[in-house]
Amino acid sequence: MRTIYLDHGATAFPKAPEVAEAVALFLNQAAGNPGRGGHRLTVSASRVVEGAREDVAALLGGDPERTVFGPGATFWINAVLASRLSSGDRVVTTSLEHNAVMRPLRWFEKNRRIKVVTVNGRASNGVPTADEIVDSVTRAPTSLVVMNHASNVTGVVLPVAEVAQAVSPVPVLVDAAQTAGSLPIDFGEIGAAALAASGHKGLLGPPGIGFLLLAPWFDIEPLVRGGTGSRSESEEMPEHLPDRLEAGTVNSAGAAGLGAACAWIRERTVEKIHERVQLLLQRLASGLGGIPGITLHSWNSESPRVGLLSFTMRGKDAGELALRLDRKQGIMVRAGLHCAPAAHQRLETFPNGTVRVGIGPFNTESDIDALIAAVEDAYENDIT
Repeated sequence: MRTIYLDHGATAFPKAPEVAEAVALFLNQAAGNPGRGGHRLTVSASRVVEGAREDVAALLGGDPERTVFGPGATFWINAVLASRLSSGDRVVTTSLEHNAVMRPLRWFEKNRRIKVVTVNGRASNGVPTADEIVDSVTRAPTSLVVMNHASNVTGVVLPVAEVAQAVSPVPVLVDAAQTAGSLPIDFGEIGAAALAASGHKGLLGPPGIGFLLLAPWFDIEPLVRGGTGSRSESEEMPEHLPDRLEAGTVNSAGAAGLGAACAWIRERTVEKIHERVQLLLQRLASGLGGIPGITLHSWNSESPRVGLLSFTMRGKDAGELALRLDRKQGIMVRAGLHCAPAAHQRLETFPNGTVRVGIGPFNTESDIDALIAAVEDAYENDIT
């Protein structure tokens, strides 16, 4: 049975072609500990990591010296929140956030007594306008705005650049887990204070590696402290970046793979990848929209979005439908709440959730047509 992977919102598969080779090459030939010593393997490892840092920064418009590596977007979101929030602070966020944002915010709300203000956009897709965010920010002194760049449930893009400009000088932290590599990004032009992303989704890199981009005027304290290989004479963390925020050994093999993935994307351009995915997304929406009993959630062909689409089938549990697609047709999608209960509550799909289709750069028209036919078959044979 042919297998079709359409769960790119969770992680990309396959990865960019050079990723596995870059990881293997590092492990086999350059697996020293970067910054720890001066022998050839250490130097080789340092070159790999710094090269990857430059590749990430070049793709996303960041400064290599202010591009810091870590386990993923969740880690860096937590790091920024822990550094910048104190008792009594006020944070503005949106109703479309992933639990990578909402869970730490709820913890800080309970344990540090911060005030969390959630903006429910009046638009049917839940996306708040910059004016709606500004209205919440200006109601009381605000320490931070936190928002995703695109919903991981529906793929709709939020106006992060407009918000960052409108609420200045209040800093904006952007969760770009769903947009890095999938949507053209110039961090400098966005005007945000910080942008966190994982490497294994739209960037087509390996899991376990992510990064934080920091604006020149915005700094955070380390979430983790320890050895860096630099300033070893001191028991205090070094002041310079990236060392100050990269305690412990960097996931160098992951960085090697991520650098290779970013180089592959730059060669093909994010714009061309995005354009192709959008054509497949339009094909999917058109096909699913013609099936009786199917609801496409927050679908609007004119709205900017990444390659995600959520749908439900009348009278059919989302989990059962996804299982059927996998077991009978070899089509892999994701069902449920997608770690974003707040978003589903706003979209009125809580607690049952949706079936989410995530399209990647290696999917084809035949993949999309197979999914449409399989959903139609499920409706005709299981529902009517």
